[in-house]
Amino acid sequence: MARDDDFENGKTYRSFRAGLDMGMGMIYVCFGGGIIYLKAFVNMDLGPKTAYTIGGLMVAYGLFRLYRGIRSFGKKG
Repeated sequence: MARDDDFENGKTYRSFRAGLDMGMGMIYVCFGGGIIYLKAFVNMDLGPKTAYTIGGLMVAYGLFRLYRGIRSFGKKG
């Protein structure tokens, strides 16, 4: 039990979580950018407003995850 508490409260958990946030952030940014790119250059079944809204939201959330991961790496303690 104490070992699990050390993992969740320790540096190992924080660095794992920060890396996970950064990795998922990059995936969201890539998928969102891909949706916007595909809508602009390839005919998709999504309407333009829907595609740009979904793509923009995915990019914004991905940037948030990247920011959160970078901020977590900078924390000490």
